[in-house]
Amino acid sequence: MSETSLSPGWVHVLRDGTKVRLRLACREDFPLWCRMIEACTPETIWKRFEVHSKEVFLKRAEGFFSCGGEGELVVVAELVERPGTLVGEARMCLIPGGEVAEFCVLVADPWQGKGLGSLLTELALRMGKERGVKRVLVEVVPENVTIINFLRKRGFRFRRDPDGLIFLGEKILD
Repeated sequence: MSETSLSPGWVHVLRDGTKVRLRLACREDFPLWCRMIEACTPETIWKRFEVHSKEVFLKRAEGFFSCGGEGELVVVAELVERPGTLVGEARMCLIPGGEVAEFCVLVADPWQGKGLGSLLTELALRMGKERGVKRVLVEVVPENVTIINFLRKRGFRFRRDPDGLIFLGEKILD
């Protein structure tokens, strides 16, 4: 995949032929984002947000959906053939000082395993680097072996936190 083809606003074809447009999220996306969360299983919600109940999470979801602020970069994937249907997101939250960011990615269950997580991750990491991010951090629950392996393949190094409750990951952007 070339650098120019992986850009916000461009249409990308997933492994199954589904076309998605990657774009920066905006405040008006909140109801669309909530529908994407509803398409996730409780297990996916736990692995991403560490909340056991999707219903409980959605009641306080607005606190998780800040976007477009100076310290945050949120890229969403929208189905081309169903505008307004979000199927994934990648998020970089800058830590004060600007060279370090926390990263997370979420792909709604029906679209997992199609290459969307890779597209979102690659774009978010590249855009973070363009904004001056040098180090990216992640926190992952131990049950999320899939994302740990996914991020390891992309250069993240992991260690358990001192309490053993989460994995802490780090990637240096070169």
